[in-house]
Amino acid sequence: MITQPHPQLEDRLATPAVQHRPHVHLPGLPHLRPVRQDSRTTGTRTPNIALVGLQLLVGYEWLLAGGDKFLLGTFPAQLGGLLNTLVNSGHLAGFFVAILQGLVAPNATLFGYLIESGETLAGLGLVTAGLVALLRPLAEHSLSGRSASIFVSGDRLLERLAPLAAAGAGLLGVSYFFLDGLPTPWFVPSIAFGGSIDTGLFFAAASVVLIVSQFVQRQPGQ
Repeated sequence: MITQPHPQLEDRLATPAVQHRPHVHLPGLPHLRPVRQDSRTTGTRTPNIALVGLQLLVGYEWLLAGGDKFLLGTFPAQLGGLLNTLVNSGHLAGFFVAILQGLVAPNATLFGYLIESGETLAGLGLVTAGLVALLRPLAEHSLSGRSASIFVSGDRLLERLAPLAAAGAGLLGVSYFFLDGLPTPWFVPSIAFGGSIDTGLFFAAASVVLIVSQFVQRQPGQ
């Protein structure tokens, strides 16, 4: 049986020819380059050098503070006498004096161990997390296999512990700010050769910056 060709049907089934239009540049508009479809984003996260530097400074300060108390060896035993001196000085807030007399002073030795341990651990955690953040780009390009897995696991653990360390450091800073008598963080001409920002308040504020930056960097697209 001989079939006659159907010109209209063949035209419909035929693959249409693709016509490439020449690139036309319109005056006043920038050249637009086509985006490559096979482009891939790497998993390397460049650390924020400013925030990492702040984290290292804050961590090193608390590491020194806790290390000095450990090296002294008698800080827990001496804390009770130090608190009595501060309470009798008369420059502390009333509610803070009540907390010191009712809770801290009767358990001065325990709080002494907690303070020196908390300062040391907070400083060590912040410093370690900061150093790992600086080494992260190098490790992602250099390590492979089991070593890379170990580094990633440690990095994730430190990312979760760093905000806790910063929160602990912030609480310590606030407590020292209260122990200093809540000095006003404003212009004080009488101490022109010193400075009106209390050290405890400064490190507490720095800890807040570190905590906020940690959560912001975890958001998608950061």
